[in-house]
Formats: sequence, C-alpha cells, structure tokens
Amino acid sequence: MMEYLTIGRINKTCGLKGEVKIYPTTHFRGSRYKKGNHVFILNDKNEVVRELVIKAHRTNGNFDNVIFEGIDTIEEAEKLLKCDINVLKDRKILKKGEYFYDDLLNKKVYFDNGKYIGEVKKIEEYTSYITLRIKTDKKDVLIPFVKAFIKDVDLENNTITINYIEGLLWSL
Repeated sequence: MMEYLTIGRINKTCGLKGEVKIYPTTHFRGSRYKKGNHVFILNDKNEVVRELVIKAHRTNGNFDNVIFEGIDTIEEAEKLLKCDINVLKDRKILKKGEYFYDDLLNKKVYFDNGKYIGEVKKIEEYTSYITLRIKTDKKDVLIPFVKAFIKDVDLENNTITINYIEGLLWSL
C-alpha cells in the first residue's frame, strides 16, 4: 500500500488561468513543487482520485502559488478548492534523526528509566523548535523535540524514549 503525506491545502484561486494558492504544511516546499513533480488528491479512503503535475510554482509569502498541467481556467481550478495536496512518502529525503510528523504521532513515550509518560497527540511548531504534545493520564505535556530531551525514536516499536531529567514533568 502506498503511503502519502499531505503537503498543503488549496485555499483559493489566483487569476483566471487556473493558478491556485496553497497553504503549505511541509518544510520541503521548494522541492515538493518543482516543475514536473506529481502530486495527488486523495479520497477519505486514502485512494488517489486525481493526479496532478506541477507546471509552475512561486512562493508568495507564507503561501505557494501553483499552476498544474491541464488546469487552465478559473473554473477548473475552483473544483480543487479545499482539497489537500499529497505526495508519496519518501524517507530518502530525510537526514539521520529527521522524521515525518505523522511518523511521530500516536507513539508511546517513555522515560529512559522505563516509566510510561503518555502518547504523542500533536506536533507543534514554535519559532525555535518542534514540540511533542503528549497526552498523559492527567493532562497534556509539551516536550521539545531536541537532542537534550529525545533519547530514541523507534518507529518499528512505535515508541519514543526521552531522557529522564530531574524536575522534568514533576507532576506526573
């Protein structure tokens, strides 16, 4: 079964010739929207309902403006509004120690002494670092996804181990 990653959502049209404005959800914007790249629109069963080819791309502030091959009018572009844009999941683009956000979601989190903390429910981006929102029995806690805290990510066993630091999560 093919795995896909959502890289953005089409928010609106731009002009009359089929250009769309996409809100990005990827850190690889430049490489994802290269001319000739294929992107996909999926249904709720994660099946491809439409394959699109990038014709042109430009960054527009926090958004990406994209023209797809075969989408030449505003009417054709309007049919794509509110659709998520997806790509095939390719781990080869990641460096050692890098992960896709969806790989970290729902992982069970433990201290390195074996004590269970909770489960990753959300990845939050802050200016200085990425943070894991972990749901515990009592409340949600935030752990920065940096080497000082993260000891190991084991995708096969669906676990994340964090270094036990005195006073960290003292209320657990």
